Amino acid sequence: MQKTKNYILILILTLMLTAFTSCLNQGLPTPLVHYSFSGNTVDGQGHSNRLENNGAKNTPDRFGAPDSAYYFDGISASMMVNLSDMPDISTSLTISWWFKVEAGPVFKDSLDAGNMIALVDTTKAIGIQFGYRAPGYKTKGLDIWNWGGGTILECQKPEIKQWHHCAYIYDGHKHQYFLDGQLVSESEVKPQSGRPNYLMLGNYPGGTQYFAGSLDEILIYGQALSIDKITELFASRKALLPM
Repeated sequence: MQKTKNYILILILTLMLTAFTSCLNQGLPTPLVHYSFSGNTVDGQGHSNRLENNGAKNTPDRFGAPDSAYYFDGISASMMVNLSDMPDISTSLTISWWFKVEAGPVFKDSLDAGNMIALVDTTKAIGIQFGYRAPGYKTKGLDIWNWGGGTILECQKPEIKQWHHCAYIYDGHKHQYFLDGQLVSESEVKPQSGRPNYLMLGNYPGGTQYFAGSLDEILIYGQALSIDKITELFASRKALLPM
């Protein structure tokens, strides 16, 4: 009898949490791209192909769910996919992702980097990159930069061995960088102009600047989300997508 009561209590709590999460997510717009890594590398919005996986390994996500995030070894692991119908990066854009590292970054030289995300068009030499950069860039270390290396935003490297949420917003005038729901950097650096057609995780196209750590829940929106929406992304549970 006691086991039955406990089961019913757990079921009720689960349903309440699901309903609460659903309410949180109702206010979020539909993303252009959503790689939730909930058991696969499929774009949940159907705008892009399945990510091509080159050596990234399944790992538990921030909730401890097995095989629901990906670990990149910092040596050769990466993922990539061709994109279509992406907005011009000089217009409104939001990119959201989660990451975790087990140790501070180790660089080959003073201008090395660990690319978490590269959203680019290499033929037009435009794009945005996200990740760790070496001291030679004279930044705080956890950076966002243009294709070619020009710094857009920077912030201090957070604690290791913890999952962290990052969000980049550009509203057509101002760049903003959020870490764990908090605004940590702003700038009005002139962006590059063009529509990216390639997404790479763990490195950048043609490069050897690999990221060592785990990535999860990659979202791209064709609009600048409000601070309230960034808070919702930080607080919400992962969306479950079909296999």
